[in-house]
Order: sequence, then structure tokens, then C-alpha cells
Amino acid sequence: MTQAPAPTPGPRESRNSQGGIRRLRVGAVIAIVLAVGLVAWLIFRDDDSSDNPPQGPVSSAASEDQLRALPQETGQPVYWAGRRGGYTYELTRTNDGNVFIRYLPAGVQPGAQQPDYLTVGTYPRRRALAQLRRLARRQGSVDFEAPNGGLAVYSRDRPNSVYVAFPGEDVQIEVYDPSAQRARSVVREGRVRQIG
Repeated sequence: MTQAPAPTPGPRESRNSQGGIRRLRVGAVIAIVLAVGLVAWLIFRDDDSSDNPPQGPVSSAASEDQLRALPQETGQPVYWAGRRGGYTYELTRTNDGNVFIRYLPAGVQPGAQQPDYLTVGTYPRRRALAQLRRLARRQGSVDFEAPNGGLAVYSRDRPNSVYVAFPGEDVQIEVYDPSAQRARSVVREGRVRQIG
């Protein structure tokens, strides 16, 4: 009995095997690139050269005079919750114009990692009041009137942060407090006001 010769691959089978080889080559190139990237990361990850500037905003204690100078320096209104005896005012400014004033009780140093303190953030936002009105219409949002024609909004999911905007201003204010009730009271009672 003679055995039939093995069939020769047709054009379709030949193309499929070439496609498999191409995919294998592309996969090998990707693997090499990833390996080189990993090696570079391992070599340079602990490079703590003093030439590198610190990343992120820096927080520092600020006097009332320094806080009063902020609107002139930033070119926008800046808000706070007023004077508080026995507290340190911690000032943090970001590159995108956000300004945070945190009220630290005695014994707590600026830069403390705990978010357990009253904080007032001022964020530059064009048409801030219109943006906040849209936010107020979202499901889960609660809004109320703030003094001086302002609007205040908070989320039922994050009631510790109350957002406020006033007519004619391009800033949005966030009042954060570990107590959601206190955050709302600070806004309702008109204690959030421009530094000046």
C-alpha cells in the first residue's frame, strides 16, 4: 500500500503561518521594550538628587497679614472662616490656583496628614455659580441658600464638604469639616467670607 503524500499548504494556510510569525515578532519587541523600561525604573527609582524640586504643594503656617495679601497675590477672591483664637492658619497653594486654609488646633503642626480639621478651599472656576446650580440638580445633591445670594451644595455621599458660590464671582468655595453639621453651619451662619 502506498501512502498518499501529505497535502501541501494552500495560500491561505501559508498566510496564516506568516501572520503568526509576525505576531510573535511584535510580541517579542513589546516584551523587550517592557523589560528595558523595568530595568530603567529599577535603576532610577531611588534617585533622590537635590536638583529635583519637591513634588506637590507645600503647606506652611501663615499669619493673618499673609492671608490678607492672598487676593492681591492670586488676583482672585480668597475665602476663609474668619479668625479663630488658639488655632494656626495653615496655608496651601497649588499650581492651578487653588488656595486652602486649614485651621489647626494647638499642638498640630502644618503639613499634618490627618484631614480632621476645618478647611476652606477657594478654587478658580469660571461661572462658578452656574456650575454649582448644575451640580445641585444631580441626584444625591442637597442645596440651600447661603448668605449674600450664594448657593451651597453638598452630596449625600460626602456631606462633610459643602461647596459654595456667589453671584458675579469666578471662584468656588469648599468648606470641609469632620462634622458635616458643622460644615453646613459655617456656611449657613455666614462665617465663610472673603479675606480682606
